[in-house]
Amino acid sequence: MRPAVILETILYADDVAAMRAFYEGVIGLTCTMETQGRQAFFRCGSQMLLIFNPAVTSVQVPSRSVPPPHGTRGLGHVCFAANSQELDQWRKKLGASNIKIEAEIDWKGRGRSIYFRDPAGNSVEFAEPRIWPLRGGRLVVASHNQGKAREMAELLEPYEVDVLSAADLGLAEPEETGESFAANAELKARAAAKATGLPALADDSGLCVAALDGAPGIYSARWAGPHKDFAMAMRNVEEKLQAKGAADRKAHFISALSIGWPDGHSETFEGRVDGRLVWPPRGAKGFGYDPMFLPDDCDMTFGEMEPSRKHDMSHRARAFRKLADAVF
Repeated sequence: MRPAVILETILYADDVAAMRAFYEGVIGLTCTMETQGRQAFFRCGSQMLLIFNPAVTSVQVPSRSVPPPHGTRGLGHVCFAANSQELDQWRKKLGASNIKIEAEIDWKGRGRSIYFRDPAGNSVEFAEPRIWPLRGGRLVVASHNQGKAREMAELLEPYEVDVLSAADLGLAEPEETGESFAANAELKARAAAKATGLPALADDSGLCVAALDGAPGIYSARWAGPHKDFAMAMRNVEEKLQAKGAADRKAHFISALSIGWPDGHSETFEGRVDGRLVWPPRGAKGFGYDPMFLPDDCDMTFGEMEPSRKHDMSHRARAFRKLADAVF
């Protein structure tokens, strides 16, 4: 058993050889280079763990009595990612190696972490990645839909998050095989988080028309074809309503927002807004089916609204408020 991702690392040691034995023998890392008695380099996934001997390098060691920014006392600190099941496995493995766990913290529903010491007294932590607050961090918006990605970036703006888009990172679009909005959102979020090693936010949303038995629903994007022609998709909806002679034009938008973490965990939140369909479509400020959707108690379609007004009431905004309360 070995960790795959380092979340944080600052380590110091006078006895580099003892540290190498510990991190190879107990933790399972591979030492890629060692300058005898001076420093050692370990590989963990795509990251490096560096150990310096302050006696022969210019590294300044903090006081043992001053806690590093992560909140634990020690010369230095390394944090490895581990999901809930892996935490239990590490607890058993450390016990078998007679290593005492000094603390275990439940981060108010965000996940758990365990703390112990390496031979040099550095603080070592295994933690679920979701314990780390997103505010001020980096987040991948797992969408190739420019309108959707822009809207999510606008919703994230107050939280000072460095937003990266799946398109900008060249991420492949996973096949949406889920049978619900939530399942497809989770699938996309987990795929982006796994590919980047960063938290990823994905949306799966669509228009559900009562007279069409909930269609297009989870297939809303597919009705627009490979070129994402939503003018064609709206015509398709209108033609099907007219073919049925449907007087009922009630519809609703659903949005499922899922945040995926690099350890495979995900959390999903749903929002809904009700309204009716108009024809012809009105406005060019939204995207997708927005120009033909008139929310209840409104005199403007989503396509006519300024983004600030839409963000106050849209299905995506309602899902996002639930997500923000949980993770920021």
